[in-house]
Formats: sequence, C-alpha cells, structure tokens
Amino acid sequence: MIVDDRLETVLRTNVAGKTAARTQLRQLIDLLGAVPLSAWNTRHATALARVEMLCEQLDDEETAAVLRGVPHRSAVLVYHFAQGGRRAAAAAVASADLAEEDWLALIPRLPMISRGFVRHRSGLPQTVRKLLSDLGVNDFLLPEPASVAAGAAAPVIEVLSTEASATEAQAPVSDTSPAPDQVPHPVDVGQPAEITATENLTATSLALPTDNETAPAGDAAHRPEEDGIGAIVRRIEAFRRKRDEREVSPAPRAEGLAPLLPFPEPEMPAPKPPQFIDLRTDAEGVIIQAAIDPPGMLIGARMFSAASDAPLRCEDSTIDAVRRRQPVEAARIDIAAAPAVAGTWYADGPPIFAPDGGRFCGYHLRLRRKQASAPASATKGTATPAIAPADTEADRMRQLLHELRTPINAIQGFAEMIQSQVFGPTPHQYRAMAATIAADAAQMLAGFEEVERLVKLESAALALETGGCDAATVVARLVEQVSPVLGSRNVRLTVSMPANPVPVNLAEAELERCVWRLLSVIAASVAPGERLTFALENDHGAARLALTLPVSLRSLDDDTLYAPDAAPSAGMLTAAMLGNGFALRLARAEARAAGGSLEREAGLLVAAFPGQINEAPAWPGQAAGG
Repeated sequence: MIVDDRLETVLRTNVAGKTAARTQLRQLIDLLGAVPLSAWNTRHATALARVEMLCEQLDDEETAAVLRGVPHRSAVLVYHFAQGGRRAAAAAVASADLAEEDWLALIPRLPMISRGFVRHRSGLPQTVRKLLSDLGVNDFLLPEPASVAAGAAAPVIEVLSTEASATEAQAPVSDTSPAPDQVPHPVDVGQPAEITATENLTATSLALPTDNETAPAGDAAHRPEEDGIGAIVRRIEAFRRKRDEREVSPAPRAEGLAPLLPFPEPEMPAPKPPQFIDLRTDAEGVIIQAAIDPPGMLIGARMFSAASDAPLRCEDSTIDAVRRRQPVEAARIDIAAAPAVAGTWYADGPPIFAPDGGRFCGYHLRLRRKQASAPASATKGTATPAIAPADTEADRMRQLLHELRTPINAIQGFAEMIQSQVFGPTPHQYRAMAATIAADAAQMLAGFEEVERLVKLESAALALETGGCDAATVVARLVEQVSPVLGSRNVRLTVSMPANPVPVNLAEAELERCVWRLLSVIAASVAPGERLTFALENDHGAARLALTLPVSLRSLDDDTLYAPDAAPSAGMLTAAMLGNGFALRLARAEARAAGGSLEREAGLLVAAFPGQINEAPAWPGQAAGG
C-alpha cells in the first residue's frame, strides 16, 4: 500500500442511525487498535474524537458488544474506554493484547473499577500481578459458581474503636464458621481507597480474610479465630499508616492522570482581532446589535459615556453630537472589555429615525481600528506609476509570479481530470475534493493575474485596449448590480447620470473592470445608513465619475488609502483578494494607463477617462443606455 488513507476514508463517511454507528465504531477500533503509541498523531486524535461521538449514540451494552468483537493492541483505547461505562471498560480491557510495559504504564492511570477488570485477565505477567497487588488489587480468583457462593457464609465482625479493640479481640466473633468444603468469597480489604478515611473506625463492617490470605494452606482448616481478628487489626493499622503517608505526600499532578500522546499538542493560531464592527444602539445609547462573535462582548453596554470607569468611553464632542441627533464621524471610542474588542476604535454612522412620525430610534454605527500609515518614502515610491520601461524589480516580480503559476496550473489540471473522471470512475467524495482544489487554484491564479497586471501597468509594460464605448451605459449597469448590496444595509444612494451618451476612448471591458473595482471598494467599506452619491458627467469631452467616499475611508490619508497592505473590509461585497488598498491602487494604475486619472477631492473619489477622439455614429446599446 503506497498511501494508507483508510482512516481518512472512514472519517469522511457520514453516520446515519445506530447500525452505521456500530459499523464505523468497529472500523475505527480496528484501525486505531493496530497503531502503536509512538505513531499517534493528530489524525488519530481526530479519529478518537469520532469514537467518542459514536459512543454517545450507542448505549453501554452496544459499545461493549463492538469492543468484544474487535481485538486490539492500543493502550490509548483501553484508557479511553476505562473512563466510560463499566461494560465498555470491561470489554476494552478483556479484548486488549498489550505488552508488559504497556500494562505497567497504564494500570496506575486506570480507575479503580477498571483495575478490577484487569485482575480477572488470565496470563498476566508476574510484574503486572505484583503491581496490582501493590495497588491493593490482590484478588486474582475467578468468580465462584452460584451453588458454592450461596452456601458460603462470610463471617462479619464489628471492629470497635481503638479504645475497645483489645477487649473485643478476646470475645468470640460468631457462632457459625465456614464448612470445610466451602470457600468464602475473597474480599479486597487491603485496598486503601475503599475504606473511609476517618480516625474513628467504630462500627465499620469488615469481612474476615480468606484462609489463603492469612495462613498457610495446610493450616487453613484449623486456623483459630484469633488469627483472623489479628489480621484485621494489622490491616487497619496498615491502612492508617498509608493514609498518613498520603496526607503528607504532595498531591499528584492533573497531567499524570492520563497517558500523554508522543506528539506535542498543536498550537492553535490566535484568531485575528476584527478591524470593523457594525452595531446598532437604541434611543438610550445601549448597544442592541453587534456583528461580532460572540455579540455579548458589546451588547448591553452603553455606547456614549464620558465616565472614567465606563467600559466604553467617548469624547465630550461625541456626546454633544449624539444629544443633538447628528451623524457621528470619526468619533474616538475607548473600549475596556474582552481582548478581541479592547482598545481604541473610531465610530462612524448616522442616527436612525422611525418612518412613522420621525421618532429617534438610535444609531447605526461602524467601529473601525485606526490604520497606521505606510512609510512615506516606500508608499510614494510604489504609488507613482513608472513611465520608463520595465525595470529589474518588475522583471523579478513577473518571474516570481510565473514560477508560482506553473505548479498551481498543474494542480488545477489534475484536479479537473479527477473531477471529470478522465482516468475512470471516481468516488463522489474524491470528485468533490477535486472540485474544491480546482476552485482554490483558480482563485489563486486570479490573484496572481491581478498582481501581474499591476506590475505591468506601473512599469509601462502593458497598454490598455482602446476603442469606443459609452461610459453612461457601463456605469449604469454596474450601479444596478451593486444596488441590492447597498439597499440591504440601509444605504441611501443617489445616482446622477447624464441624459446623453458619454463616449470614452477605452474598450468596454477595460472600463467595466476599472469602474467595478471602485464600486466594490465603496460598497464593501460603507457603514449601515450612510449616504452615497454616484455622479457621472461629461467634462469637456472626458468622462468624470465622482463617488462619495465612505466615512471609514474618508478619514484615511492618501498614503494609507492606497496602501497595498490595507486590511480588507468585513462587508458583504469583497473588493479584491489583496484588500481595498490594492484594488484602489490597481484602479488608479488602469485609469492612468488609459490617459485618465484617479484622484481624491475632499470627500470624493474622482475618476477621469479621456473622451473618444474620433466619435463613431453609435455604439451597441447606446439607445438603451441613453
């Protein structure tokens, strides 16, 4: 077998009903039972978690029946089932075939009941039997038949307090004694954990020890009763000594209770703190909705308070704006709460008024972190597009992208071949995995194309396709596509379009790609309830598109706005794989390559595209667009 994927195949199988649960439990025990302790890894830990889930669907007897039918050699399985029901624990111990060193390491970690199951096994090594005896599990006899057990009478005495023990030792214990042919049941009275740890042992019922425990076999039938009482007294004294030793000895550590697997625990990466949080307050300023998991970190807190001990603190100017029911813009909020939301935030958002009567209902706000500006020298050096031929840095970047694209293309091709069953019939689960791999590869290739396009545009190695198209038709179509996303967030959109066509000297596909980047960034960054304006006009033969910047982008400087490492927003519409800053930078490079520009004017983002030099009489769809 070249690749052993039996465990993964079993884990991918869905379980429906108890029959399927018993089947999969039997398969997992068979596979895990053959894995030595030194070979365990995270895959086997995942399989053990599945075993626990399957046992929850079955009762104790059904689990025990499966264990009795599948022999195994895993100490981990024995320890796992020993923590559960008695029948499952007994079956796991009975079906285990462990080495001597595994028994020696496992028995001290087993519960007391499971140690009793081990003592009934036959063929235990002498060292294992000695360990059980040291732990107080010294009954290695098989259960007696019912006929013998019914006739046996175990003498019982009452062990009085320490002051009366000497007097009671001289009195007869019972009038009845076991018959010569009857053997009393062995009772484990030497096990310290089963006796109540009290100083006064008055009225504690104990059974007399068996003959083979206190006297030689030849003297068993004629042993005097005083020997049995003396043995009990000696055991009581031994118990007291062990109890005193346990009181002065340090308690065992919690990690010593379970055998550790031979691989380190995987370190789970800490979740990244959110960069944006959309929330809503009521008329009193109390947060009633928060788009964060869990929302209880913010819900119920008062949003606007200047008190020093408040969990959310804001400035006095913000409180004045809220009192006058004015929009909140770049209001500083200091949060002292869970680490995921603690720190300094900036809030933007409008007030909410009821449509029936205009009653004030609260605020729709977006909290955002303060983004640090990129170094001026580095940002300026990369923001200005190069007008010279491609330099060495651009060549190296394109070569790197080519080296990355080659293996991903191969992976995508093989995944598509598996999905389309070119090599023959393929299980549906493998086809689904191949489809996922092909989709991920396609997404990575799309990201590489975006980076390569930016590098070529900024190094003047790529020229956009020219032609003739109507900018009004293209912009109107894209605004119609993005309107449902804005409407679902209660964004008030105002669109201003000219009545006549606006011809530009750019291919329709190129113009559509550039404008869509701008609209997607705006839609992904806008806060609920904001007002946006999209205006297109013919400015002396050139198309001028003015877009209102959302408040979250309006407060950024130019360097941070176009920074390639700007964090992507958490909106419903994803602008680009590499974030909003990268998308705006690429759109600016496309506009400049077409002979236009993308500039920031106050609170607007203005894109200009050159008009068509030689106007054609008409464009496809001009009548509909006009």
